[in-house]
Amino acid sequence: MSIFITIFVSAFLGFLNQPLVAQEEVPLVELKTIEVPKQKSFIDKREMLIENYLNGLNSLKAKFVQRGPNGDISKGVFSLEKPGKARFEYDGDQSFLIVSDGETLNLIDYEVGQVTKWPVNDTPLALLLGENIIFGQNFVLQSVGAGNLANIIEVRAHDPKKPEQGTLTLYFSLDDNGDEANLTLLAWQIIDAKGELTSVTLTQVQENLSLAAGLWEFKDPRADKLKRRSRR
Repeated sequence: MSIFITIFVSAFLGFLNQPLVAQEEVPLVELKTIEVPKQKSFIDKREMLIENYLNGLNSLKAKFVQRGPNGDISKGVFSLEKPGKARFEYDGDQSFLIVSDGETLNLIDYEVGQVTKWPVNDTPLALLLGENIIFGQNFVLQSVGAGNLANIIEVRAHDPKKPEQGTLTLYFSLDDNGDEANLTLLAWQIIDAKGELTSVTLTQVQENLSLAAGLWEFKDPRADKLKRRSRR
């Protein structure tokens, strides 16, 4: 799956060569973390908290801000519905769209009329889109926030059997009182096999809402190319 890292991570989360947001303050997660205390009871409690949140999350819609490995910034709307469905719709005149129909993740490039596909379970986002998450060998609670991020819980996920897939780190926020009953997905980061980092921060998060079935569909640009060829 080396093609996954070279194309998916660079194209899916860092393919925008021109920033869509110029000279703007963007609320991206900072890497201020401390090691999780060694007490097993604390770790077990945090694991159960995140498991319960992920397994109780059936759908989500939010605005996102993305920063690629080169510092390029873009915005859009992210939607997900379990199991396996997701949509990244970028603002502006970008010709890219990313849609997962539950089984296959599609990167659509309308400018060149190309669709690139991967099994969604072979992507780092499988943790976020999975229907039944149980922490274990592949999903590890590693650290919690410090300083201004004291109410942040960090979960780092990787598959040691598939190092080429890179590492996904999810960030969850508690409310201002640190109430663990009010957990919200805040952001994630992907580090690919080359060590390149991409960050995505969510705002205006809505959870467990009804989403239109058409979100998981897309207009296939290859069909238009075939029509144009047939007319010649």
